This record gives sequence, C-alpha cells and structure tokens, in this order.
Amino acid sequence: MRIRIIPRKNRNSGKRLRVCAYARVSTATEEQEDSLVNQTAYYQQLISDNPAWEFAGVYSDEGITGYKENRPGFQQMLQDARRGKFDMVLVKSISRFARNTYTLLDATRELKALGISVFFELQNIDTLSASGELMLTIKGAFAQAESESASQGARMMYRHKFAQQIRTAASERTYGFCADRAGNLCVKEDEAQVVRLMFDLAARGVWASKIKAYLNKNNIPAPKGGKWDDTGVARVLRNEMYKGDLVLQKTVKDSRRISHPNRGEQDQWYIKHNHDAIVPPDLWDEVQAVLAQRREHLDNPLPPPPSQPRSCRTHYPMTGKLFCPYCGERLIHKWSNGRREYWACKTNIKVSAAACKGIWLPAEVTLAWGEFDEPVTVIPYDDEFGMHRFTALPKDEYEAFSECQYGKEDDLCQE
Repeated sequence: MRIRIIPRKNRNSGKRLRVCAYARVSTATEEQEDSLVNQTAYYQQLISDNPAWEFAGVYSDEGITGYKENRPGFQQMLQDARRGKFDMVLVKSISRFARNTYTLLDATRELKALGISVFFELQNIDTLSASGELMLTIKGAFAQAESESASQGARMMYRHKFAQQIRTAASERTYGFCADRAGNLCVKEDEAQVVRLMFDLAARGVWASKIKAYLNKNNIPAPKGGKWDDTGVARVLRNEMYKGDLVLQKTVKDSRRISHPNRGEQDQWYIKHNHDAIVPPDLWDEVQAVLAQRREHLDNPLPPPPSQPRSCRTHYPMTGKLFCPYCGERLIHKWSNGRREYWACKTNIKVSAAACKGIWLPAEVTLAWGEFDEPVTVIPYDDEFGMHRFTALPKDEYEAFSECQYGKEDDLCQE
C-alpha cells in the first residue's frame, strides 16, 4: 500500500495577508492621545511597508480600561472579523488587548476559530502557533495579576487620602461647583441658581420627572450638555455636597472594575461643613423627607379597602359638599381598584364618560383642605411645572362665574 502525503495548502496562497492593528490607551490625557496617534501611524506604516501584507485598518479605544469588554473599537474589530474583513491582528502587548484573562482568551479563541491570528509584538506570541494559547494564558495571567496589584495600590492610596479628609478631583466637577486656583471648592453661581430652583420645586412637591421637563422646556442644559433626565435630577437632589457636606468613598469597584454604590463594602468618611453650601441644610433635609415619602408611596403596597361598607355621612364628612365643574353633579366617594380613595363625578360613574368626562379627586387632597362649611366646586388644573393640582371655589360663586363666562346676564357680570 502506497501512502501519498498531500501538502497543506496555504489559505492565503497567492494573496496578500490582510492585516489590521488594535491600539488602546486607558486615559484621555494629552500625552496618551499623542501615543494613540503615534501607534496608529506606526502600524499603518509597518503594515503598508510589508509587500506580503495589505493594510486593513487600525481599531482603537481611548480612555477605556482593558477590563471592559464593550470597548467600541474592540467590539468593532470583532464584528469585522466575523465579516471576514482581515486575516491577522497586530497588537503591541497583551495588556493593550485585554487586562483580564477571560476576555483575552475568549476573544483570541473566537478569532482563532475564524482563522484569524493575533500577534502580540512585545511577547512575540502568535495565537495560531502550536504553543500560542499556552504562552498567552501564562503571560495573560501575569498581566492581570500585575494590573490588579497596581489597582490595589491605587485603592490604598485613595483610602489613605480619604482618611486624611483629602477629596478627589471628581468633587470639583460636581454640577454647581468648581475649584479655585488654590484647589478649594467654590460655587459656580450660574449653575448654583439651577440647583436652588430644583430644590425649591422638590420641596413644593414637584416630582423629579416634572422638574426635568421644566428644565428642558426652558432650555437649561444638563451638566454635560443636552437634556436632563430623571436620574440626573435625582442625583442633584440627593447629593450632600449641596448643603456643604462631603462623603468620601461613595462608590466601590468590583473584580471587573465596574463601579457600584458603596453599601458598606468599604469605609466611608462624612465631612460636615467642608465647603460653602448652595442650599440651606434644613431645605436639603426637607427635600430628602419629600423624596422618601414619594418613594414609600411608590414602593409600599396599598392598604386593603375596608371589609365592611361605611356610612358616608359618618366616615366621609365631605359627602354632599364636593361638586363636578363640568356637569355640576356631586362627587361621590370611590375606591379605585379597591385600593385608593377618590371623590369622583356621579354622572361619570353612574351614567357614562360620554355624559361627563368627570373628575377624580384623590382623598388625600381633601384631607389637606379640611372641612368646608358650604358646598364647593372642585377645579382641576396643571401648574406651570406640569403637576396636576386641584382647587375649590364656593359652588354659588363658581356657577355665577361660569354664567358670566358664557355671556349670560347676571349681577356679577354687571359689576
């Protein structure tokens, strides 16, 4: 029996190898930016000078840690690899490609399955070689350990500064504040006026979503420009910095360098009267109470309705005293879905919505009004901030006003 060896074919036989490069810098400083520009120029020149290679572009990320997988340039490179746009990737070092071993191996294995090699210049590793993945795993683990050690050292440095009540530069970038030449926190008055407005509205019961809408309607830009959102408004209203205090170590990072609120995982430092306040402490505390009450109202289950029917005359003193502004019929007490109390138009409830669009008055509003000695007409309206409000006029006065509005002869109109 004769056995003939068939030589392996080169998948790029007769073709130039399409080669791209990946570059990354972890901060957006000017020096790093120059480094990224230099890396791009270097790889473009290196690939173009090789007659066996065809330049397929340079993918890059700036100011993004290698621990993150969702880097735009990195993800675009993987997408283009799946589309078959290149055959080889050049990278300066393992740490530039990925800072954790999982991301490193996951990406290089996917590229290897697509027949695409990754060449790390500093370590001289080609992922398509026989020993490529073994060496990559070993050196990648060392690179991750080195990065974690440096990160741990940085965390210790920050905790040492916090213990000495030294704030980070991030606090001076807080909306409404800046740093003077000596590095002390000072108030930016134009932004501080917006902060005061937000706290004033919140203390008056205006919801964060309505504050957001009001700011956007009046073209007041958010801290980073553009439109405000609910999260941005809530972040301002809950920040202790606006009453002159400072909290250090408000966030912590997990093993994948993702920030989370510090829920007790690390020590915190609370510094009172650290800098000039934008709003008085008592106003800040009042807003926190309003926000807590609103949160409780949204989160807590509603109480069950009474098991036994109640006498309206005994338990609801407003019975017979509240009237609809549209049809003039009285408002009757109702439980919405058996959980919330309202006063609703009798015509709307007993006849149809077509007969009268009706009115639904929350029972807690009437509690704030107290009791009336005479019948009143309840008038709904939206205030300038978009909050749905209610007011009440004596029934006779409202009817006289309505007749005047429609041009009917009336003593009130003659005055």
